[in-house]
Amino acid sequence: MDRLLLIHLGIFLIFIGFFLVSFGVITYGIQNKDKIDDRIDKKEESEVSFSGIIMIGPIPIVVGNSPTLVILSVLILILMMLWVYLFYMRVF
Repeated sequence: MDRLLLIHLGIFLIFIGFFLVSFGVITYGIQNKDKIDDRIDKKEESEVSFSGIIMIGPIPIVVGNSPTLVILSVLILILMMLWVYLFYMRVF
C-alpha cells in the first residue's frame, strides 16, 4: 500500500473514533437525562472503578482505584509495548 494512503486512512479512523465517542456520550446523556437529573437532585454517590494508562514517550504511567483494573491495564500496556516493539523490529 502507498504510505500516503495509510496516513490518510489513519487520520480518517482517528476522526471516526472521536465522532463515535462524542455521539455515544451525547446519546447517553439524552436518553438518561431524567436519571442524571434525579442523581444531581438527591446527591447520590455511586461507586465507580476506573483505571487508565498515560504514555509520555516511552514512560508508561498507570492510574486507577481498583487493583484488578490496574492489573488489567498493566497487562494491556505490556501487550501494546510488545506490539510496538515487534513492528519496530519489522518482525511482521
